[in-house]
Amino acid sequence: MRVARGFAATLIIGAALAFAQPQIVRTETQSTNLVATVERPAIVPIPAQASSAGNFLDLFVRAYTPPQRGAVEAVVALGPAEKQMEIGRFAVFPAEPFFATTPAEQRAYRFDATAALSAFKGRPIFAQVRLVPIDSDIPATGAQLTLARIQISPRP
Repeated sequence: MRVARGFAATLIIGAALAFAQPQIVRTETQSTNLVATVERPAIVPIPAQASSAGNFLDLFVRAYTPPQRGAVEAVVALGPAEKQMEIGRFAVFPAEPFFATTPAEQRAYRFDATAALSAFKGRPIFAQVRLVPIDSDIPATGAQLTLARIQISPRP
């Protein structure tokens, strides 16, 4: 009986770990990090594109925790690890915590990525999302944004 309980507990823990979303995945050149905080940006590699004419960067947010005080905005940039080009900013509104349990609940943001993809064509490109305080005098402690995915979409 004790063996059966231990086996069942192992199965439950294994299933939970299998369905847990990993936050950091190693790649050849840089780590992928899906969680942005004020201290550390989210970084996601962008696959090489056949064409950089007229593309959007679609960013899907799975979860958000606002700071304890103040407010933050997300700065979105594209480019190689050593040099990136800002392509846009957004703020989660209303600034209330949320966690999407299904893809339909995720919040999506779209940015024109044409200039950045053209400028860095032929080089490994990363999308970076940084959280920055809107008022630099108020620390944004506790702010966190979790990405679900990032994709490049052609202009319709």
